Amino acid sequence: MNKIKTELKDCFILEPKRFGDQRGYFSSVTEKELKELGFNRTFQVSNSMSNKGIVRGLHYQKDPYCQAKVVRCHQGAVLDVVVDIRKDSPTYGKSVAVELTPENGRMRYVPRGFAHGFVSLKDNTLFEYYVDNEYKPSYEDGIIWNDPDIDINWKEIFKKYNINEPILSEKDKNRLPLKDTNINFTREPKKFLVTGVNGQLGYDIVRELHERGEYNVLAVDIDQMDITNEEEVHNIINNYKPDVIFHCAAWTNVDGAETPELKDKVYDVNVNGTKYITDASIEVGAKMIYMSTDYVFDGTKLGKYKESDKTNPLSQYGLTKYLGEEMVRKNPNHFITRISWVFGIHGKNFIKTMVNVGKTHDQLNVVYDQVGCPTYTVDLSRLLVEMAYSDKYGTYHVNNEGCCSWAELAEYAVKEYGLTSHVNFVTTDEYYKGKDRSKIANRPINGIKDTTKLIEAGFAPLPEWKDAVDRYLDELYLEQNGIQRKRLYNE
Repeated sequence: MNKIKTELKDCFILEPKRFGDQRGYFSSVTEKELKELGFNRTFQVSNSMSNKGIVRGLHYQKDPYCQAKVVRCHQGAVLDVVVDIRKDSPTYGKSVAVELTPENGRMRYVPRGFAHGFVSLKDNTLFEYYVDNEYKPSYEDGIIWNDPDIDINWKEIFKKYNINEPILSEKDKNRLPLKDTNINFTREPKKFLVTGVNGQLGYDIVRELHERGEYNVLAVDIDQMDITNEEEVHNIINNYKPDVIFHCAAWTNVDGAETPELKDKVYDVNVNGTKYITDASIEVGAKMIYMSTDYVFDGTKLGKYKESDKTNPLSQYGLTKYLGEEMVRKNPNHFITRISWVFGIHGKNFIKTMVNVGKTHDQLNVVYDQVGCPTYTVDLSRLLVEMAYSDKYGTYHVNNEGCCSWAELAEYAVKEYGLTSHVNFVTTDEYYKGKDRSKIANRPINGIKDTTKLIEAGFAPLPEWKDAVDRYLDELYLEQNGIQRKRLYNE
């Protein structure tokens, strides 16, 4: 493949080699060649058909769903136009137009952070797009096609190609000029710091960032950064200077937090550690994303808990996570997400425990008088990364949609996995009968959270909890058995 530089940084014209004879030709472009340009993955292939004079553009998708594109013309002809809208780029606001036709065989690589469009030069023009991120209608945007501050001489273009009147969609006619748009694209990649990477959520946040082509990630656990060591925290964060900090590290052994000899340690991790990270985030100007819990409530409310409801933690774990919230609020650019009943592929969780116990036991006793909202780390990490690109700061309740009891969750997961174990629905008192309750943390009986605020802020709700469990069990079954799981309920 011949790669031709353009006047715009990081944007190339591609000429795949053609091998032909009297029958025609053959050409191809490899995934490896595209990745070397910065194309992350082939997520979607799309086509459009246009008649002569139709202008499509200038389009882009906002982060974190920004797309790199490889485009070409299969039939007819287009004048393809791109504009560099990365604010720190030396070619910001500049454009380059190139003719793409089946005859010249050219393709265009459009990096992330560029606005793209074209004008069709012939009737029945078939245009193809390869994109490396999913299409999200709520993140789709653009700039006005004839922005006077952008150096596209449409008058000369229309004259050259004998186009009398351009044809545009109503949406494209009414877009704003570049100077009036709120665009945060940069050529220099953002820096992300993830604490607690060895946990379920930290692992999936890193995986999600990589899926989106974000590799400037410092992922740490206690061996790389002890969050209770104030000097170490400040040194690492000040040296790395992240744009966003996902603070997942925490003491999460709820019962262990109640033991007198560990209470100071729990406070040091969940409160002091969070304070040190927050202070350092303020120093470097980083956004702070903090994972809290439904344990900040006492669970006595009838109905769903809202973010504005009074907190009243019943356990040392819940208290220290609430105090951690108070530390994070010192950074004005913060997100606090109260999550619950978390499960993911990397680490221990309730569903994995039920499946593993169900393999060796015919009967499982699980409480049914504690209800809450399961949360799949794959879905949660996607939302958290979206938050990282926004400025809709505040406290949010986050979980997969719907609610259930622990017993209902266990019953669904065990049966869906393909086990025959029977789940006995027992009360909390029955479950703990004969055990020393002083060593067991009080848990909220009602942990159901209202996610209305999240949705009203423009974030998409997480999928329904059974759908999330199905996808998690697919991942778990493959990991444990090496083959795909055959679904029982939801084909």
